[in-house]
Amino acid sequence: MRRRYPDVKIGRGSHVSDDTTIGAHSYIGLHCFVTRARIGRYVSIGNFVSIGNGEHDLKRVSTASMFYTEGYDILTRGACVIDSDVWIGVDSVIRRGVHLGHGCVVGANSFVNKDIPAFAIAVGSPAKVVGYRFPEEIRQAILDSGWWQHAPDKAGAIIQQLEQDLDLTGDMASPDPS
Repeated sequence: MRRRYPDVKIGRGSHVSDDTTIGAHSYIGLHCFVTRARIGRYVSIGNFVSIGNGEHDLKRVSTASMFYTEGYDILTRGACVIDSDVWIGVDSVIRRGVHLGHGCVVGANSFVNKDIPAFAIAVGSPAKVVGYRFPEEIRQAILDSGWWQHAPDKAGAIIQQLEQDLDLTGDMASPDPS
């Protein structure tokens, strides 16, 4: 796994399926399980997180996968997409078919069964959006910058300029509740 993702850190005891893609400068914590997912760049995944676990078809007579002709394909259908700069807290579960938008945060111990918009903060079981990291105009400016598409040096310079232009500091008091 480490050779497939030279700019990605995958923690001890984690399993990442061969059909998962992970963008550069991301990390996956200890003892995580990731199946058939598309993970962006600069993503931070805490320990003991499950992403895209197989889901059994409840409309079939039996839920046992041994009765599926293409078990893995059936259990893992539905895109599991995590955009760039997402932070997923420890012990969270991201269900198949979910899309996590750029810059969103999933709180620890959350069960995410619906899409989470860019820069939203979602917590709970099931996860609910409790606020946004920034007001709409700042969210849009960050999205327009596309900083995550760049190597760390250039990305850092873009972030620093954005923080200056948008009058942001690393010590923001609290997220935007809207």
